[in-house]
Amino acid sequence: MQELPYERTMLGVFAVAVIERAVQLTVEYTKERRAFGKLLLEMQNTRFKLAEAQTIAMVGRVFIDHCVQRLIDGTMDTVTASMAKWWLTEMQCQVTDECLQLFGGYGYMLDYPIAQMYADARVQKIYGGANEIMKEIIARSL
Repeated sequence: MQELPYERTMLGVFAVAVIERAVQLTVEYTKERRAFGKLLLEMQNTRFKLAEAQTIAMVGRVFIDHCVQRLIDGTMDTVTASMAKWWLTEMQCQVTDECLQLFGGYGYMLDYPIAQMYADARVQKIYGGANEIMKEIIARSL
């Protein structure tokens, strides 16, 4: 039980890394892929989706860096670690889903890393304590 804050923080670190990589891959893809005569990245919806994903990546990075520093300092608590695990794994699923959508049909083919990232994201909300448990831990601290 004493290692749960560490484990949950590390799940958050992994989630942020996946989010950042998903955004990077999707930006690269949308700079090359054309639809209706123009690059996907030139379309407003694509730019807006990627702007949202990049913002989540940045907020996630700042939060998880704070959590890692607290681990190093020995001040990480169960509630904050639960917040990190819950929110970041939820965002991992959300961002990989949005990124996969921008790949279109190619995003569902395992030839593209985004497909594997999407498939792998779902279990993140389960292990290390299901996200519903994380919410209960957070709620009990209120």
